[in-house]
Amino acid sequence: MRNIKKILIYTVVLTIISGAYVIMAPVHTAVPLKSWRADVGEATGSGLLWLLVIIYGRTLLKLLVNNGSLMERLLPEPAVNDTKSMLKKFIRFLNKTHPYVGVTTVVLVFGHTFLEGVSRANLLMDAILVLALWQFAFGAFLLTRYQLVFVKKMKRYSYMAHSQLYTGVAFGVFALFGHLLVGD
Repeated sequence: MRNIKKILIYTVVLTIISGAYVIMAPVHTAVPLKSWRADVGEATGSGLLWLLVIIYGRTLLKLLVNNGSLMERLLPEPAVNDTKSMLKKFIRFLNKTHPYVGVTTVVLVFGHTFLEGVSRANLLMDAILVLALWQFAFGAFLLTRYQLVFVKKMKRYSYMAHSQLYTGVAFGVFALFGHLLVGD
């Protein structure tokens, strides 16, 4: 319960700071031109949203199924075991495809930013790009199979850095207010 309280406080504080930035930042909205770049940028944005739903939906499913207590409270007793085994198979599939979905997400974050032609004066966009690189770098360390001392040490910390919920919350808040800033 304390972790949920911390994440909610973090979300509220981040929302207030981002909202204040949107209010105080000079508006850099470009004249909306219909071009192939804008159309492809919108499509990559939609695809990116779905990939983020898959990634963070996987996290929510893992929390629901692996801990068990929440799921056991929500479902009647006979349905718990059947639903758990079905969801665990689905989570196994999502775990196998997670690296591919993650790399595609990072590519689409950068592609969407480039294609939309967002102004470089948007600090929230820069924060999203840094967070995407953060997730990519630590996720890549989790996949390495080298036995170097440095890689072993980094792998130890990479799981915590890659799987923290705070990064996902920051990603969502910054994306929301970043789109508000550019008038989207």
